[in-house]
Amino acid sequence: MLYVVIPVLVVVALLVGGMVLLKRATAREIDQSNRLQNADRPTLRYEVPPGQDPAVVVNALTSEGYDASPDSEPGPSSPIVIIGRADGRAPDRNAVRATLTLLDETNIDPPTSGPVERGRVRFLDE
Repeated sequence: MLYVVIPVLVVVALLVGGMVLLKRATAREIDQSNRLQNADRPTLRYEVPPGQDPAVVVNALTSEGYDASPDSEPGPSSPIVIIGRADGRAPDRNAVRATLTLLDETNIDPPTSGPVERGRVRFLDE
């Protein structure tokens, strides 16, 4: 009987721990998105070109030190990415534009999908 109870308790403990970690990660993402969408904070809005996943853009911008999050409106698959800075100042348009210009990954199978066709990088307020 003890041989059955111990593995069941371990599995239950792992499931509870996983749920707690998932909840924390989700809360962190929501907080970041809310912070970026605050009307007082200067941000840029970038429309992701067709064929490119917003997650690729967010990852590239985050690795360059920017706060970036997909826009929560109109839905979770929105092709708009909100870009800000961790210190609350306005992001440098030219630096962000340079980062986005170099980004041509799709996160789809690159040999079959090819590079993303994009014109000049423009933000929604331009």
